[in-house]
Amino acid sequence: MPRPQFFALACFALLLSACSSSNDLSFDDKLKAIEHIVVIYGENRSFDNLYGTFPGANGIANATATQTQVDRDGTALATLPPVWGGINSSVPQSMTLGLANKVFRIDDSTGFNQPLSVASRDLVHRFYQNQMQIDGGKNDKYAAWSDAGALVMGYYDGSKLPLWALARQYT
Repeated sequence: MPRPQFFALACFALLLSACSSSNDLSFDDKLKAIEHIVVIYGENRSFDNLYGTFPGANGIANATATQTQVDRDGTALATLPPVWGGINSSVPQSMTLGLANKVFRIDDSTGFNQPLSVASRDLVHRFYQNQMQIDGGKNDKYAAWSDAGALVMGYYDGSKLPLWALARQYT
């Protein structure tokens, strides 16, 4: 999953996707019609973490089985590492053992059932670790180089967020 530094790029891509409607305007004309670009940046949040299920976004629905996390040596992880210390006090580390190497919904009522209103553990804020996580643009070593384990692959249904309504209104 992309990290916050890709959030602005993802938002821009989402805005550009609004230009793809099938009408008679050329792509250049559609771009010229854009009056404002608003970038919503949430610390410790990726686009997919909050807006990955946004209609028309290149998000969770487009995540494939090949978009998994690898270990530091480049080999595919059989399972995601546990969320060190747990997601929060309600979801201890032991409940995060053996998660499949794919995205998962944190607020799923049949899973962890943790709403956005419940704080999760903080993610590491280190420049060089982040560069290693990006892995030359493959974005496949977040679990390997994070202190949050599997949490980097978690996402929420962000449709109840106030900014979601704004995004629907303006994209």
